[in-house]
Amino acid sequence: MYSINIKTKQKLTDVSKSLYGLFFEDINRAGDGGLYAELLRNRAFDDGIIPEGCKYDSENKLITSETGWASSFDCYEGEGIAAWECHDGTVMKLTDKDTLNSNRRRALEVNFNGGMITNDGFMGVPVEKGKQYRFYMFAKTTVAAEVTAKLCSVDGVSYGDHTFSINGGYTKYECIITSTETDYNARLALYSDSSETIVIGFTSLFPVDTYMGRENGLRKPLVERLLKLNPAFLRFPGGCIVEGFSKETAYRFEDSIGPVWERKPHWLLWSYMTTNGLGYHEYLQFCEDAGIDAMYVFNCGMTCQGRNADYFDENLIEEFYQDAVHAILYATAPADTEWGKKRAENGHPEPFTVLKYLEIGNENWGTEYNKRYKYFYEKLKKEFPQFIYISTDHTEKSGLATEYVDEHFYSDPIFFAANTRMYDSLDRNGVSIYCGEYAATIGCKEGNLYAALGEAAFLTGIERNQDKVTMTSYAPLFQNVAYKAWEPDMIIFNNHEDYAIPSYYMLEMFGNNRGDYVCEYDVVTENDRRIECGHFTAPDGTIVEGKTYSADTDISGEFRIRFWDRGTVGEDQNHYDWILENGTSKVIHYNGWSAEIICSEIPCGISGGTNHIEITAYEDSFKLMLDGKIIHEHTLGAIPHITAVCTVDKKKKQLITKLVNFSENEVNVRITTDAAMQETAEITSLTADSYFAKNTFENKNAVVPYTETIAVSSDYVVTIKPRSVNVICHNID
Repeated sequence: MYSINIKTKQKLTDVSKSLYGLFFEDINRAGDGGLYAELLRNRAFDDGIIPEGCKYDSENKLITSETGWASSFDCYEGEGIAAWECHDGTVMKLTDKDTLNSNRRRALEVNFNGGMITNDGFMGVPVEKGKQYRFYMFAKTTVAAEVTAKLCSVDGVSYGDHTFSINGGYTKYECIITSTETDYNARLALYSDSSETIVIGFTSLFPVDTYMGRENGLRKPLVERLLKLNPAFLRFPGGCIVEGFSKETAYRFEDSIGPVWERKPHWLLWSYMTTNGLGYHEYLQFCEDAGIDAMYVFNCGMTCQGRNADYFDENLIEEFYQDAVHAILYATAPADTEWGKKRAENGHPEPFTVLKYLEIGNENWGTEYNKRYKYFYEKLKKEFPQFIYISTDHTEKSGLATEYVDEHFYSDPIFFAANTRMYDSLDRNGVSIYCGEYAATIGCKEGNLYAALGEAAFLTGIERNQDKVTMTSYAPLFQNVAYKAWEPDMIIFNNHEDYAIPSYYMLEMFGNNRGDYVCEYDVVTENDRRIECGHFTAPDGTIVEGKTYSADTDISGEFRIRFWDRGTVGEDQNHYDWILENGTSKVIHYNGWSAEIICSEIPCGISGGTNHIEITAYEDSFKLMLDGKIIHEHTLGAIPHITAVCTVDKKKKQLITKLVNFSENEVNVRITTDAAMQETAEITSLTADSYFAKNTFENKNAVVPYTETIAVSSDYVVTIKPRSVNVICHNID
């Protein structure tokens, strides 16, 4: 029996207006060539510059930080210049002499000799017939020369061009070219008859039609996708790139403002270079344009703790503290102050009013983090009390003043479905929670319906507790399909089109159906077993099916047994290990790359001779016995077939019921309410014939929501499709 009894007149909690937001990190080349609409790759010739403080291993193409963390890196030795190519006798080379400015480490010397050079963008330069493209470059020459910029095919067929007269020192040359053809694998070409050396210091190509028409703007279709989610805020710029894997690769606000050709490049922890064109100012401008709040995440004096952390000394900590202060002042100070003046010079005289949240670090924890958090929080709160401050660990447990804690979850759909009650027991007088990064990743790498179902179930629990869990954001947002470093990602794009995974559509459904308050409701559901007995592997490798297996085998005094085991390894593994070693016993849950101790270590030795080992799995619990004695017993969260949350929209006079059917069976749910219902309601559903259904470039709409009208009353039964996320909007009198 499945039922939901709704008490619309009994308010559980107000709806948090900030519950659904966005988290952007430049991963999978989500920035340059993605959300940031730049069409040229390696526009400033920075690719291949070894980050300061790192050693380069040319044989293995790796860089290593001072703390020993290695990352893939291509120096392009003997392989030409990334994204640029010579044609028809042209000769080009990089130079570190007489560059455009102190932050430009390289320039490009070109002898055209009647030939041309081309840039192939991010897997092609996409142009469309009738569309306009803004090109500019900084160039110099000692002898006057004409240089033609053109959009062209791979074979050099022109789609539009403009000729510049180049002479003297570095000068900005700019034009708008209208494409005469559509070609998503086009090139930007520079051509000249001159045999003189022409030095190019910086290049850029943007579509004129960016979001809000901004010259250094964002890719319009991608922004439009984001805004359909009805977000309340943007968390930026990361993520792990805030920490970096060395002092030199940690994010600094001051490197990301000013004219883009004067900004320092930034080697990202995700193994590629960015020109910082999508910088602090651009993030704030986007928030202002979109009408959402800004959450700035800054480094607090350490590198990524998952990558051989480097803990900065007091002087460097103070330097990063001042960088955070300057970022705040840049956003908020009047134009007649030092940092307000810099903002005004960059085109925004009035202070930004969107900055609301400040997060101290990213995914940091422990004693070293506590020291830095305390230093940053106490000083910033005193100087800037108007902001909401977010910790990345439960620092309140160490006696530190804490307003919000940012919690991150990456797991499988079952984890999310089984944890819908995670926040029910929160201390209502304690810290607030921001679920800043979450995604069902294990078994869901390309983003399937299964992931969306688990996440949706989890979010019904969060919505029920949004008095304390007031913000969430999925991660990551974007993936350039040609530069994949992490998956799944909410929106997949190439250089001219995009599609969204099922989780996107689930969040669109949830984010656009909010209401004013959560009302009291009760759900009756059946549950799936969380733990199941599987099989044993005999000493000869034979898999023995069944619930009982016996073996007369000599073993050492140490062994481990895996149960609830799919046999997978690495990032897709999900099993429990009962480990008996060194006279102790414990149980660890291995889920992807995470390892969580489920049953703490206790003394437990294995006696000589014969030992009797017994594992009993029942419903959502397991019991582990050795020689007739219970060693561990543990209960996990059940997997409910249905989960729900109910809100009331007073203005629209609507009862909104979000209902997730995680099971593979159609279920009939009886819905009763104390409200007088109109005769029909709209139900929007996200479902498919398989848990593993997904969207692709070939079929972008394989898993998308659809809406139907159903008959309802104050006591009715609705048939809910298997594997489905549903939003029912009831009109109430």
